Amino acid sequence: MSIIFAVLAGFIMGGGLVGWQLSRRWQQQVREAEQSLQAIADQHQQEVQAGKALKQQVADLQFQLNQARNEVRALQPPAGR
Repeated sequence: MSIIFAVLAGFIMGGGLVGWQLSRRWQQQVREAEQSLQAIADQHQQEVQAGKALKQQVADLQFQLNQARNEVRALQPPAGR
């Protein structure tokens, strides 16, 4: 009878140990996944900021181009004379 009890206790303890190990491994994988997601989110935010800066640069250049065109038109003699 004590052998059966010892075998059952061994199974229970072994199962608990395996469960504990799997839980630790799963928690480590979750932490790694969270870190990866945070890195991706940070990179995305940097890309968004870079995109905004490029859009602003394009707007500035278009404004300068329009100013230059207006200056050229102002310096040209009127057409048809």
